[in-house]
Amino acid sequence: MIDANAYLGNWPFRKLNYSTHFAFLEKMDALGIEKSVVSPLENVFYKDQLAGNRQLHTEVNHHPDQLLPAYTINPTFPGWEEDLAICVEEFGMRVMRLHPNYHQFELDSAAGTAVLEAAHAHDFVVIIATGLEDTRHHHPLVKVPDVPAEQVAAAVSAYADVQFLVAAANFSGINAIWSQCAPAQNLHFEISRVQGPVGDIEKLCATMGAERVLLGTNLPLHVPEAATLAVEHAKITADERRMIVKGNAVRLFGLE
Repeated sequence: MIDANAYLGNWPFRKLNYSTHFAFLEKMDALGIEKSVVSPLENVFYKDQLAGNRQLHTEVNHHPDQLLPAYTINPTFPGWEEDLAICVEEFGMRVMRLHPNYHQFELDSAAGTAVLEAAHAHDFVVIIATGLEDTRHHHPLVKVPDVPAEQVAAAVSAYADVQFLVAAANFSGINAIWSQCAPAQNLHFEISRVQGPVGDIEKLCATMGAERVLLGTNLPLHVPEAATLAVEHAKITADERRMIVKGNAVRLFGLE
């Protein structure tokens, strides 16, 4: 299996299991996950994204066969273009992660457009983290709504040559995005926050096709078995299951 959405690092609001890369790799092995796409969890709140990205680069270099880095870019931070250049030239960046809600920019704003233009120019795969946790569980002083579906759909439609992975959207959020830009060939979803309704994986496959659905755990914020067992027990074909747990990620991230 390949995990298309995970993090390394710590979270300021609660203690996490599997936050170190050693514990993370042990959990991967226990689950049968051969490779994970990871970002620095601290970069959700760091002002200087390069600090988190440097740490990620160091950790990934110790385990290049198991970890694929998705470097975080915040286009509202002064000098982000220089940080991006370092990620490309020194770290070999191929995957970009954006947190529009936590970093407080809209995807169709000047900042959002600039970072998406950069992604297009470098042929990055772009992970848009629409959220991280259920908003009902947020710290009372840090309430961060999910990225609106219309913003994501507009970005996907505007940049048809960029491959997008929508991360940590719930079932209704995924359907809202898809309904506004279907049948976008450059749009994919991972399932870490798809926890219902009954038959959720089957419904997503029927709506958009299994080729758009990827396994993601949102480790260490979520219990990873919620995603792996959902796919294991879904009433889908063996070919669809293989696409979701590995084949689609291999294609999207160029892992062949």
